[in-house]
Parts: sequence; C-alpha cells; structure tokens
Amino acid sequence: MKIGIIGPSKLDNSKKDIILEIAKKLIKHDIYLVPDKGSVSEFFAKEYLKAGGKKVYEIIPLKDNEFGYDWINLKLGKIINCGTWRNQPEKLNEETHALICLGYSTGGLIEMGYSKWFNPKPIYIIKELISKELPKEIEKNLDLRYISYKNLEIK
Repeated sequence: MKIGIIGPSKLDNSKKDIILEIAKKLIKHDIYLVPDKGSVSEFFAKEYLKAGGKKVYEIIPLKDNEFGYDWINLKLGKIINCGTWRNQPEKLNEETHALICLGYSTGGLIEMGYSKWFNPKPIYIIKELISKELPKEIEKNLDLRYISYKNLEIK
C-alpha cells in the first residue's frame, strides 16, 4: 500500500520513540512524504529505511521558482516532481492510499484537506502526537481516524 506521511517541520525529540515504532510497523508499505531537514517526516524516513523499509518517494516541486526547495533532504528516496508547491498537496493525495498524521502542522492540515477532493482516503491521526482532535465541522468532510500508535495497522 502507498502511505503518505505528514507531520510538523520541527521534530520534538520526546516523540522519537513513537515515530520509530510507527516506522517499523510500516516497512512493508511504500512511503510518500516531503522530508524537510530536521522534520518529523525526515526522521520517519530515515528510521523506516534503517528498519528495512524499501521504498521512499519524495514529493518535491523541482520547478518551483517562487520558494525553491533547498530545505528538503533529497537523498532519502525516489523524487516525484510535483512542479510547484501549489501542486504538492494534490500530488501527495493522488499518489497515496492512506495518510498517517504524525502531529499537526499547517502544511499537514492542507494535505489532509486535499484528501476530500483528490483520491479520498483514510487519514490515521496518531493520538499520542496531537494536542486534541480537529473540530467536528472538518471531520464531516474527511475520513479521520484517531488511533493510538500501538493499534496502528495498515493492510
């Protein structure tokens, strides 16, 4: 299965053990992400590969002249060019069967929102990595599943 990983740009060191456990659980799946240097996604990808995961795909806007992408780690897997940052949330959703949220971020919320229109899918939000659930008004339009990392099982 193709799994999109979303999360904050800054890694909270106190959450590393949880992210490591999730990475180990997903080694049989292909992983799609945007690995900002120092981010949760970058840490996840590195741990996934160390644990034996084989396929990481990076959704990167190689043609973006507005912002660039020099803060992204381009050495973790195969690059899928999404053109510009404006296309990135759409491309991540087009490519994946499910999303796993490893903590909230503005970009992650945008990626979740795009799942309403582009290849609707379940979004597994890891309860131990968030402060609270999203408002009910948002939940009615998305397939949000709040779960413990201990119970994460993607088939």
